[in-house]
Amino acid sequence: MRIPPYWARGDFRGTDQRGREALFSSWGWSFESAEAARTDGEEKARRAFEIFSSGGRVEAYHYLDRPLREESVETFGDAAQPAAMITRNRYGSLVLNTTSVCFVDVDFPPPQSEGLIDAVLMLFSASRRRQRAEAAREATVRAVRDWIDRNPTRSVRLYRTAAGLRLLLTDKLYDPTSEEVARLFDELGTDMLYRRLTVNQACFRARLTPKPWRCGCSRPPNQYPRLTPEQESSYHAWLSGYERNSASCATCRLLDTFGPDSADATIASLVRLHDEMACGRGASDLA
Repeated sequence: MRIPPYWARGDFRGTDQRGREALFSSWGWSFESAEAARTDGEEKARRAFEIFSSGGRVEAYHYLDRPLREESVETFGDAAQPAAMITRNRYGSLVLNTTSVCFVDVDFPPPQSEGLIDAVLMLFSASRRRQRAEAAREATVRAVRDWIDRNPTRSVRLYRTAAGLRLLLTDKLYDPTSEEVARLFDELGTDMLYRRLTVNQACFRARLTPKPWRCGCSRPPNQYPRLTPEQESSYHAWLSGYERNSASCATCRLLDTFGPDSADATIASLVRLHDEMACGRGASDLA
């Protein structure tokens, strides 16, 4: 699982060949210490300066596989090699990250017209747009259920989310970077961003709490790690409101289960954790 526990901002100030002075800052990370994270940030800032001084585009300087800068909230299992970790993402929702318990997200596609005339009619008819959206959702559910029928050796828990479906595979443990998982994502039509995150972070991800704007909240006022007491104070004020508003919402709802559950203790414990946190208790709205 590639989720660094230490983040720090590093600076580098330099003068280029034309005598232009510039200060560059970059976030660094480490699995070892805050000091190592700061050193990493300084090195990234220095490399950004070198690109700037040679006439390159600094905004193009980044790592495609850069880990997500998320706060660790709780770790499960061995601290050195945890089975799972709950983090808080950039917009404030809690996310379950697992090393080998497989989650798959399948988004509902946008509603499709049935030709030019239908496309024009959809522009002026909310009921027609709702019908097309419902048809797209039903087609997605049928496709996923057909996939489950074609793969009887897999055990699956199927959930509905606000914007699609979530599958939790309970037959065995999976390697998030394996060819098997890549094929599984292809067959189910998983979102490309989720696929990249799964490989780059070497873990599966499942959002546990609502997106703030779906439960009447703004985004957090700042990002982790917070650098001043004022930032901490404003963030905790936001968090109190978010937790209050999100208490009446669920992130997903269980639709069906397929196949026998695994006897693996890790899978069983993470299924319970996920359902307790993501499905809510009697919540009617999906957020």
